[in-house]
Amino acid sequence: MVRNASVTKKPIQVEIFPQKVLMPNTAEQLLNGIDKVPGVIRMLIQGPSLPRQVSCGPGTGAPVDHPDRRIINVSGQAFELNVRVGRIQVEIEDRSVKENIRKVAEENLPFPFEFREGFFIRRKATLVDYAKYGFKSKEDESVNLEDTRLLGLVDPKADPKDRICMLESEDE
Repeated sequence: MVRNASVTKKPIQVEIFPQKVLMPNTAEQLLNGIDKVPGVIRMLIQGPSLPRQVSCGPGTGAPVDHPDRRIINVSGQAFELNVRVGRIQVEIEDRSVKENIRKVAEENLPFPFEFREGFFIRRKATLVDYAKYGFKSKEDESVNLEDTRLLGLVDPKADPKDRICMLESEDE
């Protein structure tokens, strides 16, 4: 999830790594809690995939009806949860926001979790970003990575509009 933000300082990244994979209800509550914290720029959820259909073996092509693959609402935006949430990585404007994120995690997770600061989401274009969006060129402004907030969030096997939920603020 990506939000419009005016980043004047160098943003930092934090990761919430629960000891258990989150159920959809818990993930939805946690993501909504993080979303309400001012200073959040973007969030990335990671975990094991919940495929729509069997990809190999004797049941290839058969639909998979997993109960955790369902629609959740974050910040009033509905999207299908296609992973079991195992990690949440959050990019925030500065260190003052870090403790607010930790408090939200403590309120919403009834079990232990790791909370660490580090480098989790790419800030520069990767080869996959170039393949999806093209090269950034000083001479030709028409060939440009349009939205730098998407850097490092691209799944090479997926259409980005299917995998990234953009949360636009109303004042922009």
